Amino acid sequence: MFRKTLLLNCLLTIVSLQANAIIIRHDVDDQKYVKDETEFPAIFPIKDNGREKNCVGTMISHQWAITAAHCTILIEPGSPVTIAGHDANVASIHVHDGYGVIKAIRDDNDNIVGLEENLQDPSLDVALIELDKPLEQIRPMSLASFNIQVKQHIEVLGWGDFGNGIDGVSRKDRVNDRQFRLAHNQIDALDGNYLVFTFDDPTTANALPLEGINGPGDSGSPALVEHQGALFIVGISSAGDYPQREWHSREGKYGWKEYYVNVARVRGWIDKVINSSSVL
Repeated sequence: MFRKTLLLNCLLTIVSLQANAIIIRHDVDDQKYVKDETEFPAIFPIKDNGREKNCVGTMISHQWAITAAHCTILIEPGSPVTIAGHDANVASIHVHDGYGVIKAIRDDNDNIVGLEENLQDPSLDVALIELDKPLEQIRPMSLASFNIQVKQHIEVLGWGDFGNGIDGVSRKDRVNDRQFRLAHNQIDALDGNYLVFTFDDPTTANALPLEGINGPGDSGSPALVEHQGALFIVGISSAGDYPQREWHSREGKYGWKEYYVNVARVRGWIDKVINSSSVL
């Protein structure tokens, strides 16, 4: 199972968090997927170098954001973040206790050149980011307090590279326009700590009009469900692969499966971390 991974360079096969966003149906106009990101002010890139937006976090209170644990290699306490035009710094980072350890190895120029990993349970790929101050101007998104069901429709979203279900996403010939896109899908299975869904071919009965998935690199982004007129976070983007580990030269073609951490399975840990914070 891939954790949205690419090559950071030709020498090391390690996590690269280059932003590859929504992969769409080949037979639908791309503009139908493009959204105004200001409609989702709580959702932000963990790292933005001006060319690519890497990994995604979502504010779940005025001072806390949720993301994927493996995205935390991009930041450290003191790192700056910009959320809907408001600046803050990272105060603390909390990786789920059961996930294990993942740390970036950096060179003298602070570039990531490798990873130190000792993972226990990759399906607990979730982390919390505490900011050094509350951003009262931003309305956070709520975690779902209801249980997700098989066949329930979800929305997935992100920036950056995109492709379609026939061509997939190329690791070499990337297409990146930094546009914000949103696609629809539906839950196929509840598998342990994961919500699992598939990029269905348009010729099948399960394909939705705006069927799509996140591409490799938009880890940490939320899966959203509309409930009683509001959007709730039900999952966090973690990994993906083809069934039976089929090999393709490109990721994200029809048949690709996505694995999102089910927030209902980690809600107790989330509440414990936030409630025990010493930062005022």
